[in-house]
Amino acid sequence: MTSCNNFKKYKTLSLLSVCLSSIRVFLGPITLLVLAKNLSTEELGFYYAFFSLTAMAQLLEVGMSSVLKQYYSHSYAIHDISEKNIKISNYFNFSIYWYLILSILFFILGGGVSYVMFNDYNGIVNWKLPWFFLLFVSCTNLLVLPLNAMLDGTQRQQLLMKANIVSQLMIAISLWLTIYLGLGLYSLGLSQLVGILFFLLSVFIFNKCRFQFIEIHKKNFSFKTVFNELWPLLKKTSIVWFLGYFYWNGFNIISFKYLGAEIAGFVGMSMSIMRAGQNIAISILNSQMTLYASNIAMGKIDEARRVFKKYFIISFLLLISGYSIFYIFYYVKPDFFLFKKVLPLEQMIYVSIFFAFTFIISGTETFIRCFKVEKFVITQTINSILTPFLFVLGLNLHYQYFCLPIISVLIVSILTLYISRRFYTGYSNAKNT
Repeated sequence: MTSCNNFKKYKTLSLLSVCLSSIRVFLGPITLLVLAKNLSTEELGFYYAFFSLTAMAQLLEVGMSSVLKQYYSHSYAIHDISEKNIKISNYFNFSIYWYLILSILFFILGGGVSYVMFNDYNGIVNWKLPWFFLLFVSCTNLLVLPLNAMLDGTQRQQLLMKANIVSQLMIAISLWLTIYLGLGLYSLGLSQLVGILFFLLSVFIFNKCRFQFIEIHKKNFSFKTVFNELWPLLKKTSIVWFLGYFYWNGFNIISFKYLGAEIAGFVGMSMSIMRAGQNIAISILNSQMTLYASNIAMGKIDEARRVFKKYFIISFLLLISGYSIFYIFYYVKPDFFLFKKVLPLEQMIYVSIFFAFTFIISGTETFIRCFKVEKFVITQTINSILTPFLFVLGLNLHYQYFCLPIISVLIVSILTLYISRRFYTGYSNAKNT
């Protein structure tokens, strides 16, 4: 009976996960069309810069949420009920203090960095009030992360995913509506606020109209003691987590500072379109992760690799086909409103090549991680440092914007394929001996 219940649980989780991923993938292109139709290129520059700056919370968070989830999970498996409840309570109390401190620091940091980024802007876009409103909402969102980590780590993933599905839908719908109503950059903060409110409301409703999840024990709680317990794992993840910020967010920030708001809008929209295509392709590959992992667990290594190669080729061909259709449409209908908000065709080709290599990296890493190992810390570090550096170098040398970053992802693609092949060969040989 237990195994049957576990199977149903994992099947439900898998379906919810696919649903959540599908929603994120297909809402993205619609959002891009809404943005391109209703925002000026300067507003788009601020839009993408705002999102990159709010992602600075990642620099301060340093992967604490993922670490907490793992410690929650281990504590949840403890048979002694009293010990389990105390440990879970200690982690939750710690997370409340951690994210409260983090939100205060983030508000101070966000206020200071925004003036460095935008204070020399002399255009017509009013950025101050929308930015500080978004910053306040982002700080509020940080205070929701303790609940998020606790639900995930204490085996309430179904509840969490349902709430996230509702939240993602409401964020997208409210963003479209507020932009359509002409609220401009205020739409960012308003949509995020709606997402937070609907997330909390969904958690409350799906949990039978109550917020009681764990027993809170404040006696003998020590922030320092819990931090020392979490530190061994946190220090391993923090570097990659920290550097990952610069890889995905460096382009928007660098573009705004070096090229100005208008050109940054072109760069941000161009990257978003190509990344949306990559996300659709990678979602097909990732949807079979449980199949790869189950074959690996049963010792069917060659079968797992065969299935992965099949879906990798399908996904990659879909990506290339999508990019090709985009370029054909761009060439045939250059006056379409979307194409007026992106880089010229010759620049877009470099962007698509960049994301094609990024797909190779992400897809290969996904398969190897199904073996429950992490072999790509060095390559991720190289990518996170070298890619933004080459982007800045290319701007200073007046090259095509994504010409030099392609070199970075090409090198990392080769290294990733080499590491994965070497690991797979060693793993297969070890299994056969």
